[in-house]
Amino acid sequence: MKNIFKLWLLAASLLTTSAMAQVSKIPADTRLYLQKVETSNNKARSLGRTAVTQKEAKLFVSCAPDADTKAIETRLKAIGAHPQGTIGRYIMVSTPASVVDQIAAIEGVTYISKGPSVSQKTLVSREVTGVSKVQAGTNPLPQAFTGKGVVVGIIDGGFDFSHPAFKDAEGNLRIKAYYTPGMTTKEGDTPVVTLDGTELAGKVYTTPEDILKEESDNMNESHGSHCAATAAGATFDCAGGMAPEADLILCAYTKTDKEDVGDQVYFMGYNVMQSILYIRDYAKRVGKPYVISMSLNSQEGPHDGTSFVSDMLNQMALEGTNMTLAASNEGGDDCYINHTLAANDTLHTIINGRNGIQASGFTRIPGEISFQIGICDKATQTELWRSEPLRSENGGCSFNLGYGETYAAETSTDQYEDIKSHLGSVLTNAITQFSVGKLEDGRSKMQYIVLGNMPENHYFVLHIACSENNIVDLWGDNGTSYEAKEGSDYYTAGNSSISLGDWCTGGNIITVGSWVSKPSITNINSETVSSNFEVGDGTGSYSPFSSYGTDLAGHNHPFVSTPGSLIISAVNHYDPTFSLEGAQSNRVVEMAPDGYAWGVMSGTSMATPTAAGIIALWLQAKPTLTYEEIKETIIATSNTDEFTEATPIRFGHGKMDAYKGLLHILGITTSIPALSKHQPEGVTFRVNGGQIFIDGAEDGTPIHIYSINGRLAASAQLVNGSVCLPADSPAGVYAVQVGNLGSTLIRK
Repeated sequence: MKNIFKLWLLAASLLTTSAMAQVSKIPADTRLYLQKVETSNNKARSLGRTAVTQKEAKLFVSCAPDADTKAIETRLKAIGAHPQGTIGRYIMVSTPASVVDQIAAIEGVTYISKGPSVSQKTLVSREVTGVSKVQAGTNPLPQAFTGKGVVVGIIDGGFDFSHPAFKDAEGNLRIKAYYTPGMTTKEGDTPVVTLDGTELAGKVYTTPEDILKEESDNMNESHGSHCAATAAGATFDCAGGMAPEADLILCAYTKTDKEDVGDQVYFMGYNVMQSILYIRDYAKRVGKPYVISMSLNSQEGPHDGTSFVSDMLNQMALEGTNMTLAASNEGGDDCYINHTLAANDTLHTIINGRNGIQASGFTRIPGEISFQIGICDKATQTELWRSEPLRSENGGCSFNLGYGETYAAETSTDQYEDIKSHLGSVLTNAITQFSVGKLEDGRSKMQYIVLGNMPENHYFVLHIACSENNIVDLWGDNGTSYEAKEGSDYYTAGNSSISLGDWCTGGNIITVGSWVSKPSITNINSETVSSNFEVGDGTGSYSPFSSYGTDLAGHNHPFVSTPGSLIISAVNHYDPTFSLEGAQSNRVVEMAPDGYAWGVMSGTSMATPTAAGIIALWLQAKPTLTYEEIKETIIATSNTDEFTEATPIRFGHGKMDAYKGLLHILGITTSIPALSKHQPEGVTFRVNGGQIFIDGAEDGTPIHIYSINGRLAASAQLVNGSVCLPADSPAGVYAVQVGNLGSTLIRK
């Protein structure tokens, strides 16, 4: 089946140009987004706001494979649109909604799309990954590698810029820039200009005073603070980042002006791509190596590497952009359905969600699709109502319906009054979005989103039909699952076999899964806190929420795994949920007298910055390290054990090991063949001049000390817990073999 699908992908790429001509360049969901932009601007005008504050649409413009993107950029500027970066055949454009039809008419433009929805992937690390033996602070082994001179970029939300985790020992802010692509620029703002002259979206703050003045991008969220401190936070008694001396660039992918909040879902994917360009450009500007951590993903896409975001990320990876990406958190959900339709066949499934509903579906070959929404009574398991079919032909359709005081209806026509009234009977405070249309290559897509309060006594059901022998793939995001009735084969249940996010699927990016490094933690009230996700799984196993699988282009995910369950890190001190009186106060593990807190979170969101921080350590050791060399190092040095061998698809190449990776990068594993490839358990080291103190090994243990080029510098037995390097030994890094217990690195 995999080979057949690869042949189809090849054929589809050859037929792309002809298929594009038959597909509307502006799909229905993009047109709905443009209507929302215009509605918002009309409202702003009615309130007397100036033209400078008018919002522009943020769009991805696809160009034909052989098109001249530079020439298209020039045409875009001529009609009043603003190109904000080109990756491969995709141009990111900020534009007045009124000129989008003119953009579609430009020769070489094949498709115009809004961004996909995005979700954060949250639900001891330094010890089990070998980081504590590599960085300075609690252990100087080797003390040179703390991420110093390396840029770590975090794309997230919920940053606390003043948290002590982001300051050095002298109290200086280590955040070198804060970039927020979602902010609307005002007259007089300094443009965010890259080295090649591209003007990116939004605003940037580059002085400590300006950054600290912003306080936080989101005072009700802590995800970004937790991830940033996991990757590169300063070391404290309760926690510490992987690269505590790295430079931090924080990018708030959700930050908007107040009047823009309702449109965040439409351009968060756009903001992520703008943030990658900013971090990459900043690192090049200051001449430092860099790594970008994205604890984000989306199930919205065909999962075969052809969506514009997965394709753009893949292109950047091929060009050497160092990135880590969360595999996603649907590994424990029945979030995936694959169904081949027979003649006159319909796929039926019950759809449920912990956090609302986010469902999307795609056909594997060009053709029409239709879907119907229904309401099912939970108690009787009977379907009470079913809508008329929503179809992808003739450009498809897309609309929003709001219920309750919080949300207002965005679109309402006679065609959908039936849907509006029936959903209104079970939804009290929510907004729903429906979309059906075509991908750029002629395949059909559908999307169903419910944000807000879910009905208590009802399920939603989906009924999907397409042409005979076509294949439909459905994915649910952020806790959405597909269910069947017990004892009945009418409804199709989902599974987690392809639970990875669509952004993973280009094939070249480092995708990160999570494993369990500890089963519980003790909070500030001396209470034991364990995660429900880990019930029944022992320490060392994969985290049940961690997404995995072979995508539809044949790539296995995750690429590698790091700890992501019950990770302790900094949280936003503005966030009320992590105050001592807050809803998650049981997850606070330490509170400083000035109100700054450290808390626990779980998810591939936590595993991803762990991997990025380890890569930062490697980049400090070898700043010229390429992305391909980083991946080769992961493959060569990740740990395998009974857990990884039992379920290899859950772990990728294994459990990432900072120390073994460092040995590999410095060439010590080849220059010193006798050196153990593991660190000694229960042994600690301290260096004072040329004297090396080794605690935890018995006197008389043979000690061999090598320079990193493989020369034997000293050979002795441990006496009174120490050995000495020769007085004439130059300063630098040395490898120490402790009997048959293992080896480590020290710096004289």
